[in-house]
Amino acid sequence: MKKLSIWETVCKLSGISSYHHGSKQRKGLLTSIFLGSSFVLLVLTLVSIIFPSIFSTLIISNSSVVVHNDLTGKSVVPQVSVVPTSSTKLYDQKQGDAGDVLDSSIGAGGDCDIFEGEWVMANDTKQYYPPGECPYLETERSFDCHHNGRPDNEYLKWQWQWQSDPKNAGCNNNIPSFLNATDFLERLRGKKLVFAGDSLNRNMYISMVCILWNVIPDKSRIVRSRGDFTTVYKDYDCTVAFVWTAFLVNHLGVHTPENETLRLDLIDEASASGYRDADIIVFDSWHWWDGGKTHRGINFFQEGNYLYPKLDINKAFKKALTTWRKWIDRNIDFDKTQVVFRGFSLTHFAGGKWNTGGGCNLETDPIPSNETYVKPSPIQWEILENTLRKMKTHVLYMNISKVTYYRADAHPSVYGKNYTAQERKIAIQDCSHWCLPGVPDTWNELLYATLLKAGKGSFGT
Repeated sequence: MKKLSIWETVCKLSGISSYHHGSKQRKGLLTSIFLGSSFVLLVLTLVSIIFPSIFSTLIISNSSVVVHNDLTGKSVVPQVSVVPTSSTKLYDQKQGDAGDVLDSSIGAGGDCDIFEGEWVMANDTKQYYPPGECPYLETERSFDCHHNGRPDNEYLKWQWQWQSDPKNAGCNNNIPSFLNATDFLERLRGKKLVFAGDSLNRNMYISMVCILWNVIPDKSRIVRSRGDFTTVYKDYDCTVAFVWTAFLVNHLGVHTPENETLRLDLIDEASASGYRDADIIVFDSWHWWDGGKTHRGINFFQEGNYLYPKLDINKAFKKALTTWRKWIDRNIDFDKTQVVFRGFSLTHFAGGKWNTGGGCNLETDPIPSNETYVKPSPIQWEILENTLRKMKTHVLYMNISKVTYYRADAHPSVYGKNYTAQERKIAIQDCSHWCLPGVPDTWNELLYATLLKAGKGSFGT
């Protein structure tokens, strides 16, 4: 077959049937190309207006990467002709209807979203660690509902079941529905797992180290340091840690409220030093994005030397996540590190908020599964999910909002402290964190399954 020259290739792509050498012919050729290109641009513009979903598929290029709720870590290549460079990763851009979670396609295995399902009663369920026995709860008593006198234990008998959900018909049979703690440790051998975020991620961290503690025969081979927020498992040469960074960006003047500000344009470098060398990082941020914790946006948010007299909290949240996104894309080596973002954990302050007398102590059963799940803060969801889509680094998105929506029964409520019966009647209730054992154990089950689905490094063998 005759190899076409560059000019002949241009002619062919432009729809020009003949090509002749010479300056006049080339001028005519350039005019034809210009007119042809203008026509193509006009057609594409009309398509983008009339069929925006089709147009978004056509414009995929090898110069950018769109990240979404793809829990597998595998590239899903759209049916267009693209030749990626060695550094390009392509992911399916599919997005469901308004209110849906980001797409979680697993390629040839079919659709599988382990964050879609329901809570089912399982009377014979076995806890990952016995209530009241994990030593990590000695320093985190606010999560130890058993020690603090909670009389019922029905909240421990519910299991998250995603396998039977009609949307998960294409799930791979190898995806585990429980966390094999010994296998998890083996896959973490020589590695570092860090939970970075606010107290909800600390809730998840304490759950994880309790799960792993229970399967280590010789407890003396577990070394705890840094206020119990770094745990080393000597038999596996691995580390599990928690790093506090509630806003992800730089929080200044924490101990001097009159000078307290949040630098929306700077990552929290002190905290980043604790996770930038990790092999797996699980981020979260939302719990502190509250009017009461951000001075209602008045003289609190800062960029450079400019202190905003007042800034809408959602705009500030978007700016902070953008700063985090750019920092991750510049500083985290995707070949080494798997980045995970755990989504929003929902609260159940019936009749008020955490500091206004809201309560959940009368909830002893999950919200019925036939009650329609509704996102309570769609703006924040959109900001987070759009941020993850823009990232070059492939982030695994754990959308646990539906998982937590139905579990109004599993918060510490008045059992966040060891109160007397009289004190419980007037106690401020904790309806945002979770009892341990409890719901965060399920988050770690889903983290384990998510990493296995992604199949990266030791989680792919």
